[in-house]
Formats: sequence, C-alpha cells, structure tokens
Amino acid sequence: MPKKKVEPTFASIFRAVEEKASKVSFLQDTATQITLNGNLDNLPLYVKIEDGRPEVAPYEYINAPFYIDADAETFASVLNGDKNFTVAVAQGSITVNGDAAQAIVFCATLFG
Repeated sequence: MPKKKVEPTFASIFRAVEEKASKVSFLQDTATQITLNGNLDNLPLYVKIEDGRPEVAPYEYINAPFYIDADAETFASVLNGDKNFTVAVAQGSITVNGDAAQAIVFCATLFG
C-alpha cells in the first residue's frame, strides 16, 4: 500500500509531524513551535520532546528555544521526501530562529 502524500493543509502536516516524531529517537529534551504560512491563517503547532517522547499539539509554544517558520507547500514537500529540509532553509522557504545547536539536532533527527 503506497504511503499517503502529505498535503499542504494544517491537518495533513500535523498528522505527518506527529507520525514522524513518534518514529525517531530524540537524544535530548527540547521544544519548538512550527508556524505554517500560506492559506492556513499562520496556524502554529508545537513539538515537545521530554524524556525521549514527543508530544505534538496544535498550539503556540511560548518561550521555545527555537522556532521554525515554513511555507506550507514547502513543509509538505519536505515531509513527503520531495525536498531536503536543509535546501529549503538555504532557499529561504523555511526559516529557523533561536538556539542553533538545539535546532540542528532536532531538525537532523526529525528530517534527517
């Protein structure tokens, strides 16, 4: 059965991030807010890692150590494996602000 493609909608991206986060092993506790831009009213979601377990929720995460802002189309492409996360950052389609060390470890784990 082919894997269902992630659509550039909040619900589809949310489910994909939740699924992806549950399948990788995080080595450090951290948290981030991901804000999706496009026709989504800039809805945020957060990903919190505590004791190696991820929690994904459709809320703002105030005082996160780093933030990810992404165009919904690009973020869906990254989740589908059609676009490389690092390339999207280099092209400016995705921005990462805050604690660079935590962001690098988190993004390499989730998108690597």
